[in-house]
Amino acid sequence: MEQDFNIGKNRMASKFNSEFNYRYQVIGDTPWEKIKTLQGFLEGRIRAAALEEVGNLKNQAKIAKLKHLQNGGNGLEHEILELKAEILEAKSHETTAKEAFELNKKEIEILKKLLKELYVMAEPTRIPGYSDEEMWEANQANEFTVNIGREIQAEMICNGRPSPAKLKNAMSNPHTWNALKQVGLVPKETKILVGNDNPSDKIKLIGVDDEVV
Repeated sequence: MEQDFNIGKNRMASKFNSEFNYRYQVIGDTPWEKIKTLQGFLEGRIRAAALEEVGNLKNQAKIAKLKHLQNGGNGLEHEILELKAEILEAKSHETTAKEAFELNKKEIEILKKLLKELYVMAEPTRIPGYSDEEMWEANQANEFTVNIGREIQAEMICNGRPSPAKLKNAMSNPHTWNALKQVGLVPKETKILVGNDNPSDKIKLIGVDDEVV
């Protein structure tokens, strides 16, 4: 999502997000997931920074066109008036837009700082030759496990038990299921039910250990 820098004169300029939210509230329960999320925000902030120069160039073009129409360019009155109105409108937003772009630059620095901190934690786990995108993909089972583990923990704190939907979701990955059993969120003797692979055979359910699913 791009921040609108054509802010009305009665609105205060502000950053898209705070350092607190970037550090604690963005999507990601593991370093590689957070890196992926913050890189996306950083790309958006960098694109937004480029809009400052784009806006300046567009305004300069309008001023040049107005001068041309006023000085022998055979400009019609309504064309001249429309250009004057557009230039005045841009001028009215100038101060607030400048503040917003300055805040955007500070936000870029915040994101770079947080990404640097995350890379300190993540780099030792990088698989040799893997790019950030490949590490993000390799980390998906780990991210899923931490995420659903925290959701189940929150449900147990709040309700005294996890919801059936969360438990069923956790069963989809045997590594996740095993991790939940290891920390005591699921009874260790619990087995995952599977069906018969052969649809023409007898319908039945089999309880299997998560390690061999």
